[in-house]
Amino acid sequence: MKLKQRFAVFSALIAFVLLGTLCYLTLNDIEHGGSKSNKIKEKDYIHPQTVYDPNQVGFQIRKKLDKSDSRSGSTKNSTNKPNQDNALNVAKLEQMYQAQSNRSRPHGFPDEGNFFNIYHKFSRFDPAILPKTEGKFNALFRDYPSSNLVPKEGLATLLKPRKARKGRYRMRVWEEFQHNINRFELYSFNNSRIDHLMQYLRQHPVFEVEEKQGGTQIKLVIDFEDGGQALFKPWKVPREYETLPNHFYFSDIERHNAEIAAFHLDRILDFRRAPPVAGRWFNLTSEVYDLADASLRKTFFRSPANNICFVGHCSYYCETETAVCGKPDMLEASLAAYLPAFKIAPRKTWRHPWRRSYSKHRSAVWEHEPNFCHNTVMTKHPYNSGRRLLDLMDMSVFDFLIGNMDRHHYETFEFFGNFTYPIHMDHGRSFGKHSHDELSILAPLFQCCRLRLSTYRRLIALSKEEYKLSDVMRESLARDQVTPVILEAHLEALDRRLGTILRTINHCVKKMGGEDKVLKPEPSFKSYQDPPKLNSDADEFY
Repeated sequence: MKLKQRFAVFSALIAFVLLGTLCYLTLNDIEHGGSKSNKIKEKDYIHPQTVYDPNQVGFQIRKKLDKSDSRSGSTKNSTNKPNQDNALNVAKLEQMYQAQSNRSRPHGFPDEGNFFNIYHKFSRFDPAILPKTEGKFNALFRDYPSSNLVPKEGLATLLKPRKARKGRYRMRVWEEFQHNINRFELYSFNNSRIDHLMQYLRQHPVFEVEEKQGGTQIKLVIDFEDGGQALFKPWKVPREYETLPNHFYFSDIERHNAEIAAFHLDRILDFRRAPPVAGRWFNLTSEVYDLADASLRKTFFRSPANNICFVGHCSYYCETETAVCGKPDMLEASLAAYLPAFKIAPRKTWRHPWRRSYSKHRSAVWEHEPNFCHNTVMTKHPYNSGRRLLDLMDMSVFDFLIGNMDRHHYETFEFFGNFTYPIHMDHGRSFGKHSHDELSILAPLFQCCRLRLSTYRRLIALSKEEYKLSDVMRESLARDQVTPVILEAHLEALDRRLGTILRTINHCVKKMGGEDKVLKPEPSFKSYQDPPKLNSDADEFY
């Protein structure tokens, strides 16, 4: 035979062998339950993070073992029951998946996977039957409307209304909030649009995530799809965690739920100086990691417990052993609505007169000087005229109720000059100890013996049983997505601290010789003028 003929015969034989092999594999595959892709669809392969029903898993394992036995061709294994060794393997696998199933979290309430987490935080700290408080929140806002009526003079808003090229521009809910900020309040009394803003914070899709620069602990800036922004503070400690006895106030860990509770209390007290804050569940994989910048992504890792964690970059608690972890990737966090950008609405930072020393070895002047208010603070601008001193008294009452010792500076909007309120923000170190009342936080109140008359009336109303502060707070916080926000013991502490504030005011009335010497009406903007700076000590508190 010629070479070409031999090559043709040899090629035909190879083709015949390949065709026969293909036919054999196809018939064998049909006989034993489909292709490989079909087997994957039948869930013979189980992802380690996926939790299936134990009975279903056991059935699939047995089915797989039966197939392998039937292939062996033995008569013993041709029955549809696994042999003794296979039965033991099935029992072990079922036990493993049963344990995995027990760890599954209920819908909407993921477990916590963090170094601080010792116990589960849900369904333990609230009593089985809570007192009925329904209606007290609405009754308070119905029966006690705001005493701080915004005057017509000086009512310029922070931002100019945005104009559309054609027709009327429809502002988004976060734009409405920013455009309605004025000299006297961040938002108006009993404003329903604030509830819409909080709903927006809880539900609107996330577009981008970046790490906020500065600060002692991890914070993220959340950019939404419509251009809105919010400040993200993650869950770090369970609700039962209290400030450690040997920790200073400046080294305490920040709590996201404290930010939520502080906003609700600010609204109940009718201050309306805290930006709205709402709780929200986040998927760390799809809503943070996938949308984060490269610098933040590098700090993500998977823990030995198979949870998604990240550490970020900050001064405190940004280490592997204190990482922020989901379970496996679900995490609870607080979102605070952003104020207008600094370039558009610059803010001035003031040093708080009753600022603590932030030192382990020394104390501040006011801590051992009982006449600090009259001899130092009330002699300097802007505390010697206008509303600023009364605003600091309100802030002292607010901080004492939430147990906030970390008030070192405060900010005001430059556009409104000095006749405007300090913004209440950064309350992450609040609600640290429900069993301890830090009386030094009330130093501005009992040293100056001054308080707004409208604030006093609000406190009196909240001390009554029909508008009890703890009940109103409980009802207000129940609307949040991460409820219960704080421990029941913290709510009871609010009532106890409110009583301490009222006793302090009564003591001041006796000391000063009358209510008119202590309780002051709202200062008038019309009669206010910024005095010129006459000495170099004027900016001691700036």
